[in-house]
Amino acid sequence: MSGSQDSLRRSLGKLAELQQLQLDRQQAKLVAQQQLCQRVQGTVDRLEALGAQATLSGVALPGLAQNSAAYKQAMRGWADQQRAELARRQAELELARADTLAAARKQETLRQLVDRADARARIEQGRRDQKGQDEIASQSAQNDSAYGGLSAFGALGSFGALGLPTRGRNG
Repeated sequence: MSGSQDSLRRSLGKLAELQQLQLDRQQAKLVAQQQLCQRVQGTVDRLEALGAQATLSGVALPGLAQNSAAYKQAMRGWADQQRAELARRQAELELARADTLAAARKQETLRQLVDRADARARIEQGRRDQKGQDEIASQSAQNDSAYGGLSAFGALGSFGALGLPTRGRNG
């Protein structure tokens, strides 16, 4: 493989690693955002429960009833604020999901590019290996013809054809 292709493969690999780090950060941010939404939802639920418990039925004391009504109104106000906060956090959560999905897609695309580059490199290496083997075979064939068929591979067989004794044959 040429130096520029090898450099490209290394660069793609490094880019894929960096993108994986970005994806990991996005996923952590998404989890944190989900947890925050759950906490805010829990706060809304508790405030609503507190407001519902603040009813005083049959109370003869107007001051106590007025305090109870003010408390209930405050709980409703805080719950409304928390609902608005929850809506804002859920919108941020959706953005975080979209960002995480985009990062995951980008990571997958880079991984596929790296895989393709690696496959091309393996094919190119196979071609180079085959070319080297072909050159060796070609040189061997040239040597056979240059020495009248007596290359290193054909020499032992030739001794037997010439009637010369060889080890392992005839004794």
